[in-house]
Amino acid sequence: MYFDSHTHLNDDKLFSQWQSYLGRFIEAGGAGLVNIGLDELHNQRAIEISQQAEQKKCLVKATIWYHPSEACFHNITEDNLTEKISDLVKLYNSAPEAIVWIGECGIDLHYESWKETLDIQKKLFSLQCDLAQELNLPIIIHSRDDFQSTRDIIQNYKFLKVYFHCRGYGPEELKKLVDFFPKFWVGFCGNTTYPKAELLRESLKVAPLKCILLETDAPYLAPQEFRWQQNEPALIPSLYRFVAGFLGKSEDELQKIVAENWKGCYGL
Repeated sequence: MYFDSHTHLNDDKLFSQWQSYLGRFIEAGGAGLVNIGLDELHNQRAIEISQQAEQKKCLVKATIWYHPSEACFHNITEDNLTEKISDLVKLYNSAPEAIVWIGECGIDLHYESWKETLDIQKKLFSLQCDLAQELNLPIIIHSRDDFQSTRDIIQNYKFLKVYFHCRGYGPEELKKLVDFFPKFWVGFCGNTTYPKAELLRESLKVAPLKCILLETDAPYLAPQEFRWQQNEPALIPSLYRFVAGFLGKSEDELQKIVAENWKGCYGL
């Protein structure tokens, strides 16, 4: 059984054929996946997929929220911030059975121009953490090139369930998070298999087994075996094989570990 903890069948590259991609995932042994919200369109699509999918063969759930790029692209500003958060509450109340987490949200300073939006990114992230706490929902964090700002905010929410998605930091940062949060998970993507990704593998080496989740982040970050191809959930067995070998586990053993973590993380 394979679980894809973070994917995007709601992405433009996959959405028109999401049933086919989901079918291939199930044929490959997929048992559960979660489509992650990014903005209003992708939030709605994630809910739609969950509502239309056949849940008996594979659990298909959704998250909703605003990716930090929404602030970087000025779709969310000081003027509409309160309204946007209110819209999320209404969306959650419209389909609570489909929505299992809040995310992905956080801080992203990967591009030079995005650094100018750090203040609004922080406000957006903080308000989303507030709402996750208010709704008693876990939160999925996207953080790139600014661990300190991310940590400064989330340390105010010690008792939230926290899932650090596709983290690009090293083992020292991971240890700080594991030691701080009682309920914490970390997602490893296909980029963990890339030849130059030593830092990610060092993090994988020190991650407690009870915290490890595997994710495709499709259509991005296909494993090395399929690198430069469009990623999809059906390719996740390649990541499982790599991680099992790296950790010195059998694939069956790793599948059981990740399955338990996935169910604990998502409460399913």
